[in-house]
Amino acid sequence: MLIGYIVEEKSRIPEVVSEKITKINRILISPSNCRPAPGVVEAIKQADCIVIGPGSLYTNVIPNLLINGVTKAIKESAAIKVYVSNIMTEPGQTDNYSVSDHLNAIIDHCGTGVVDYCIYDTGEIIPEFIKRYNLEGQDLVEQDIEKVKGIKFLQRNLSMIKNKHIRHDPSLVAASIIELICDDLKYQDKQNDPQYLMLNTKLREEKRINKIKKNMEKKAKKGDKGKHTKNQQWKSKSKFSNKYSDRIASIREADEQARKKMERENNKQRRKKKKTSKSRIDKGKRARVDKTKADRIRPDRTNSARRTRKKTSEEIREEMLKKLQDSNLSEK
Repeated sequence: MLIGYIVEEKSRIPEVVSEKITKINRILISPSNCRPAPGVVEAIKQADCIVIGPGSLYTNVIPNLLINGVTKAIKESAAIKVYVSNIMTEPGQTDNYSVSDHLNAIIDHCGTGVVDYCIYDTGEIIPEFIKRYNLEGQDLVEQDIEKVKGIKFLQRNLSMIKNKHIRHDPSLVAASIIELICDDLKYQDKQNDPQYLMLNTKLREEKRINKIKKNMEKKAKKGDKGKHTKNQQWKSKSKFSNKYSDRIASIREADEQARKKMERENNKQRRKKKKTSKSRIDKGKRARVDKTKADRIRPDRTNSARRTRKKTSEEIREEMLKKLQDSNLSEK
């Protein structure tokens, strides 16, 4: 009896896992009796190397292994079986997963004998790019290789930054697999085998091309920086600068963006203050103009007020007494 949630749509798996705060326990395919395409099983049996991954563990890798006859053919094949581990976790599928969690999920669904070697990345990725993934709930796959027995682990530099995203470098992955096959053929004392000679030549050519590419990229970066002083040239050739040049460039870019943002904010504040002070000046000018107009239009009410003001009883009495005195004097 199954206890939990069954999600039938592939696209809804991450949503349900995140919403229910749970994890994926089992992947099933429907219909369960589907068969592989013609020629798949024969190709697996005749292969010299079978590569599994990288890709979404529960929606891309494991479902292909659940097709009738595929896992059986892989186990019976004499080929080298290689699993290329994911570099970053995937939200709603492999949250907080390590290398061992990925491998154990494959073993739980398919049993042992499907993977002989596991190639995983060195993890030397610029922290600034990892932080961008952290904001989306992703992180580096933890490298706890000691928790899985019966599988040989190979640590290789597999990552690249493409369009600000962390990706597997196809040429580096191919070179790692070719090197593994060549080592196996060498172990079987087949250095003169045409297959070994061809792959070994291909491997050396790939390494030479990658070296040329790196040198060209370094020259291009130096050209972009323009002229340097002798001290700066010495620093650009240092081991630290060569290893962390991308990180240094990323930090400088982030600092420059922060500086521009601060400058925009300051300019905005200055414009706002200037606009406020200007409005205050204009308001003051208008107030003074209005007052002047009012003074022109407003009549002088001082004298009229005096003329129209009513006399008090004391003033009337004094006037009457004065008139009376004047009349008395005139009679005398």
